[in-house]
Amino acid sequence: MRHFTLLFILLTSTFFSTLHAQTQSNPNALAWRWIWNNYQYPISEKLNSADYTTGGELAYSRYLNRWFNVAVPLKFGQAALPVNDAGTTNGNEMIGSIDALLHIKFLPEESILQPYLMGGAGIMAQFENEKDIHPEFPVGIGLNIRLAKRLYASAETQYRINTGDNRDVLQHALGIKFDFGGANNDDEDEKTADTDNDGIPDTEDQCPNQAGSASLFGCPDSDGDGVSNKLDECPDIKGPAELKGCPDSDGDKIPNHLDDCPTIPGLASNKGCPSDDRDNDGIKDEDDRCPDKPGSEYTKGCPDLDMDGVADLDDLCPSESGLPEDKGCPDSDDDGIADPFDKCPETPGTAANKGCPELKAEEKEVLDFAMKAVQFETGSNRLLPESYVVLNQIADIMLNHPERKLRIGGHTDSIGTPEANQILSERRAKACRDYLVSKGVPASRMSYKGFGESRPIADNMFAPGREKNRRVEFEIYVE
Repeated sequence: MRHFTLLFILLTSTFFSTLHAQTQSNPNALAWRWIWNNYQYPISEKLNSADYTTGGELAYSRYLNRWFNVAVPLKFGQAALPVNDAGTTNGNEMIGSIDALLHIKFLPEESILQPYLMGGAGIMAQFENEKDIHPEFPVGIGLNIRLAKRLYASAETQYRINTGDNRDVLQHALGIKFDFGGANNDDEDEKTADTDNDGIPDTEDQCPNQAGSASLFGCPDSDGDGVSNKLDECPDIKGPAELKGCPDSDGDKIPNHLDDCPTIPGLASNKGCPSDDRDNDGIKDEDDRCPDKPGSEYTKGCPDLDMDGVADLDDLCPSESGLPEDKGCPDSDDDGIADPFDKCPETPGTAANKGCPELKAEEKEVLDFAMKAVQFETGSNRLLPESYVVLNQIADIMLNHPERKLRIGGHTDSIGTPEANQILSERRAKACRDYLVSKGVPASRMSYKGFGESRPIADNMFAPGREKNRRVEFEIYVE
């Protein structure tokens, strides 16, 4: 214990006699921290709350310069010291230590958070065994958090490398730190230096020799634009902060003093003047159909996504390559009708049929024959059985051509009143439609209408003519 006390006096007097204050105020600090020691972690490499023992620490530290402090902590407390490599202990024992540490700082003194690294050397002693005294080499990290003008919350974590067997220790500390000054500290507390008399202490004033406002950290702002003179490239003319305090009359984000056309919005690449080729595609805006979208000369400055030579502006199929005569759309079956307009895009056809092929001759014959073959009971819309054969053939044609639709028109002779004939013709047309629906032809693909006696194809004066006029017409078409 005598060796321990003597060593503390020696180290403390050495530091007090050789260190110099950074300023006239607050170069010194005292800290009290509670500490928690874990001698088992270096052996087991496992953290267990039951392995921690407690103690206390009183530390003196001294400011050296912007980057460094030195500290002399005196620590004492209980420790469960291992007696072998398995971590066996003889229970808690009283220990003490004293160190000389160097703190490496990262942030200015005025910062609320003050992190630091530490490293140094010291001595650890067991109070009950004066022979158990070993050098230690602590390394670690610390953080001080400003609570008041000179008061801080203080936390540290160290790994202490000991030259003795099983004496390495993981140590945590938490407490408070208080800064205090030199011989004239009381006077400094009463009057903080403020060279420019702007009410902001020099230690917090970024412009200590020029009066300024607190909102600008003590710096002046001559033009009142919210940008301090030290950061303002135009200190006498108002301007936004994003342009370093300089005005931008035309709102093109180029400050006036760098803008060759300060009243006309322009491009930075053209010194603030408008470009004659806004989209930079090599085609002047006056000749460019799409001045804000880059394109080629072939498409007069407009983009051509599918590269088919038809500008997207004119291309009905801008993502599919096609011919100009097809408005940039493909023609999959090469029938001269572009796919978007082709009802049968995979089968060559005619323009009259909207890209679908003509009906076969035998299919047309079925439709012509149906006018004579579809028969009804006299004065009725009931189909005669002999009508089913041709109607079945029409159903097959419709099912084989799903792209086509069917118009059904009913007609009568002039026997009877026009009103009655109109009703009868419509009912007969509907009867044909209903029969085809029963054979699987969707009703949505068919329409029917009665024309009565209004559209004769022969003379109603004679029986042969009236027979021809009593008919149902079937027209298959592509919509």
